[in-house]
Amino acid sequence: MMRTNVYSIVHLTRALGERVRKGDMSIVNVASNAGLGTALEGYTFYSVTKAAVMALTRRMAFDLGKYGVRVNAVAPGTVDTEMMRRGRSEEQVNEVYPPSRASRTILSRVAQPGGEIADAVLFLASPPLSRFVTGQVLVVDGGRLDYLTHSL
Repeated sequence: MMRTNVYSIVHLTRALGERVRKGDMSIVNVASNAGLGTALEGYTFYSVTKAAVMALTRRMAFDLGKYGVRVNAVAPGTVDTEMMRRGRSEEQVNEVYPPSRASRTILSRVAQPGGEIADAVLFLASPPLSRFVTGQVLVVDGGRLDYLTHSL
């Protein structure tokens, strides 16, 4: 998980090398709201890698900002994707991703594949829309309620 979720970002950024130093670039990393502590039981290591993506995003923004490079991340919640369903019966999907997950969001649903996450990435990547946004993690999870109430 570290190789896929964290080291890949480091290697890709290094591979950009001189292009990064020319500036006027935007990097958008993919984290997860699991990095905030909202993951299901058994997702500890996944959550840790996504928290690392969030920290890496902030540090990269700090280090690359002097070149005019903006670095942000999007942190999706549950998305009803084919990958989530692949090889699982509807019963198994409901076991891993129970319908109650949708009720734990302010919008009472999980994200659908297509534009909901991509629109957030497009916003962060777009110079006219987010030219003064860097070092941020945009959580796109329908307003997950479970981590909003931890202090109650």
